[in-house]
Amino acid sequence: MVDTNGNVIYIDHNFTTSQYRQAAFKLVLQEANVVAKELQLQDELPITKSNLVEAVITPFGWNYSYKQIGSVTTKRYCYYVSQGNKFCYLEGTHQTEDCFRYQEQYTWPVIRMDTNQAYELATQWLAAVHMDVKGLNRDCVVISEPDKIYVHPDPGKFVPVYWVSWRSRDYEKTNTVPLTHRSVASVRLFTPTRTLLQLRVEDPRYILREPLVVTNLNALFPGTAPVYTLPPPQLSAPPGPG
Repeated sequence: MVDTNGNVIYIDHNFTTSQYRQAAFKLVLQEANVVAKELQLQDELPITKSNLVEAVITPFGWNYSYKQIGSVTTKRYCYYVSQGNKFCYLEGTHQTEDCFRYQEQYTWPVIRMDTNQAYELATQWLAAVHMDVKGLNRDCVVISEPDKIYVHPDPGKFVPVYWVSWRSRDYEKTNTVPLTHRSVASVRLFTPTRTLLQLRVEDPRYILREPLVVTNLNALFPGTAPVYTLPPPQLSAPPGPG
């Protein structure tokens, strides 16, 4: 549905074709391979269709509206392209099991805590995948601390699983920013083996990567479909005197 100027104002979120899905899947798969190399991940490379656990490609209509293409998942990681059509999230697929194991083997006295090392590793990984670390440090409050979600050591102890996050300054000041805006970017990591568990950038303004672009849409959407034109809204008459 378009307005009289030809601007799209509505598209069915489920509108897609198998040709589009195949083209978008190829782009996401290529991007996952690039990211895995940039981060030097211990994943099965190259990532191919045959060694994937799952692939999720959003319909064209959804992508057009929200700039979210989809994700591919291997046995070890899930790679997401869902912020501004750019790679934005990496999620380890066994974080719970990994952190249970780390807690059993690496529960240390708090005197050994090193949040600076965690921050340095996190920023190295963010920079490796072309995230705007300088902008995040400028615009956000940076917190580097032991993870409190996956590990729960006894008092006086800690597990070197760290959570480094860049949080909205507005939230830090007022505590009123919605939950989805509290963390602008974050990295979860295990320092003894320099293992990346999770990397997320929620705001595409801090993603310096080029967006993925599905080209040759005419060939991917053969045939025709009706286009509905809405007239411009009628302006109400101004109120009369009195």
